[in-house]
Amino acid sequence: MDKRIYNGILIGILVISLALLFFSNVNAITGRATEGSTYSNVTIEKYLAIEMSPNLSAGIDFGTIETLGVDNYNATENYNGTSNSTLYWITVSEDSNTAVDLCTRANAPMANAGGAEIPLVNESFASNVTVSDLNDPSLSNAIDYTTNYQEGHFDVPVGNTSYWRFWLDAPLGQETGNYNNTIYFQGSNVGSGC
Repeated sequence: MDKRIYNGILIGILVISLALLFFSNVNAITGRATEGSTYSNVTIEKYLAIEMSPNLSAGIDFGTIETLGVDNYNATENYNGTSNSTLYWITVSEDSNTAVDLCTRANAPMANAGGAEIPLVNESFASNVTVSDLNDPSLSNAIDYTTNYQEGHFDVPVGNTSYWRFWLDAPLGQETGNYNNTIYFQGSNVGSGC
């Protein structure tokens, strides 16, 4: 075969190969979209918020005790609601995304300006999700306060309310004066403990 024909065939094959290569990559040249993928991830944390009733926010008031030796003296708002319901309540806010365990504690025994104290075990509480269950004046479900957080009401769903009542024992011989302490309430993730 003549060398010129052979070179012509090779050049022809090369031109055809380049043309095929050029036209096979037409998508990239004409700007057509290509596709890729990646991973998308998010972690939603538990968010919880609680709201106290105006009466509870204002304080747990036992009023004036004129006769000592009284046990289970009611806080002033224990039975002041409709049908003797309590005006002390805590609601799990609607913007929470999880149920809440409610816990409570006192900072110290109630004390007056002179330093006299009413023992902390003399102050007690009870809570429930239905007001009617708290209407029974029986104190069988009352819990004495301590300085450590303790169970108030567990697993209160978002948007639901926990109703509370408080009592005080005023012992004989208690020194006169205005006694107070601070009561704390805590909302925590269900099952995480107080």
